[in-house]
Amino acid sequence: MPNTSERTDIVKDVVKKAAALAAAAPDATEINDFFDRRQPFLQLRQRGKTVHWYVRAKGRSQKIGNALLERGLTDGQYLSIKQARDKAALIYAGVEAPQPKLAVALAPEHVAWTWGDIDREYQNSLTEPRWINNKIKYPKKTSRDDCRLAFGKPPIAGLSNIKVTDLKPRDIILAIDAVHEACGHRQCEKCLAYMKAALNWAISHKMLQSGMDGLIAWWEPISAPAPTPAEMIEKDLRKKALAKAKSEFSVDNMAALLIEHEEFCAGKTANEKISPGIRWGFWWLACTANRRFSTTVLERKNLHQIDEFGDQEWGRAEWPAEFMKSQADFWLPLPPDLLHIANSSIKDWRVLVSDEHGKGHGDSRWVFASSRRIGRDDSNRDVSIFPSSLNAHLRNMRGLKQHNKTDKLKDLPAYWLHLTRAVSSNYLNKCPSVPKSAISLMLAHSMTKAPDDMSRTTREFYVTCQSMPEKSIAMRVWTEALFASYEKQGGKYPMPTEKGRLRKRNSD
Repeated sequence: MPNTSERTDIVKDVVKKAAALAAAAPDATEINDFFDRRQPFLQLRQRGKTVHWYVRAKGRSQKIGNALLERGLTDGQYLSIKQARDKAALIYAGVEAPQPKLAVALAPEHVAWTWGDIDREYQNSLTEPRWINNKIKYPKKTSRDDCRLAFGKPPIAGLSNIKVTDLKPRDIILAIDAVHEACGHRQCEKCLAYMKAALNWAISHKMLQSGMDGLIAWWEPISAPAPTPAEMIEKDLRKKALAKAKSEFSVDNMAALLIEHEEFCAGKTANEKISPGIRWGFWWLACTANRRFSTTVLERKNLHQIDEFGDQEWGRAEWPAEFMKSQADFWLPLPPDLLHIANSSIKDWRVLVSDEHGKGHGDSRWVFASSRRIGRDDSNRDVSIFPSSLNAHLRNMRGLKQHNKTDKLKDLPAYWLHLTRAVSSNYLNKCPSVPKSAISLMLAHSMTKAPDDMSRTTREFYVTCQSMPEKSIAMRVWTEALFASYEKQGGKYPMPTEKGRLRKRNSD
């Protein structure tokens, strides 16, 4: 078996996997490394019949213990996962473990958690729905990823062995200062916000279990350090660039961008082909001004070909609350052109997947489904395109990817995906026929929670809560303006074009 290396969450199953590889290894030439996501400096290495823990820091690798409980090991040579994490954090931080000094008298069954315990338990809480301000807050992958990356930064991970009752303001301040120096001002702000959120969650919801009874939230007054003069200038320049982009990029620029997008997609074949989900997802985002995430998670079951309460030539798209930033159900009326875009994505995906994997492959759950990831992971064969893949497509058109250095957008003002929301709202604000409220509703800025009995109150929900008639006004004006400009500039109406990857096949 060839040597391997992977980044993963080191849990019991990973240690078992390493032990199994060691048991089956014929000699010491086989090496398999597992690098931890939460503590990037922690490494589990299987080499031949051995499995050891390592800390990779400051340009060198240091063995810290054995991951297999074997006969003859002295005390301290074998390390469990928790022991390995604690020891790795201390070595990386270059500090000795503090002497335990309880701030309050704790009952024996309520031993104070360490920061590592709070880190783990808070991240686990983000995987479940939470009850906040008398409503459900659904778990979001983006929040979990941000929190994991924040707590995995070495200065913060280095606190993992300190008990919460021994944690001092200086510990947090020094850690945040170190993050600021290494990663910049925005990251240190984000890391401090997540640290405060985790401590507030522990003292509010796990006071007894964490041993925090009797403590006050002393961490609340701590603020992130001020940005450096260079960072201040950079932030100011970025703010001015944003204002300039919002004022300069117009509906005509958006149409020109779509023309470049279509030409770019048409010129790619074989392994460089732009997948249907990306091609049509880019169109959808331009026409709806949706956020990237809601675009990528539109389910086929929530794409309705006929809007039974509205214009019969229109369709309707729906998103459940857990997919929306507003944490409320969101409906959007779909003009015929936009319904055509969604259906074309489904049709082209079917042709491409049948070409690659045979006609017997089942349909996807998603409107903008990924075709490249099919077959890579048997446990999750059906996935939508990633939000980041739309950004990657934009970078590709700008010539910022390794295999493409030609900037197709050099003649257009600065643009990024989220700017579409400002472009559409700027245009609609100048249209007397569009109510101001319709613009906000179309962009899903503010929504009302869905009633419990949808079957009884669907029409009322459609008109009152979702304000679909108002949204229809904004959607009609925006899509008509966009397509009119697109065709005026010579753009050809987008049609399904998928014929497979057009690879050269071996004659045998």
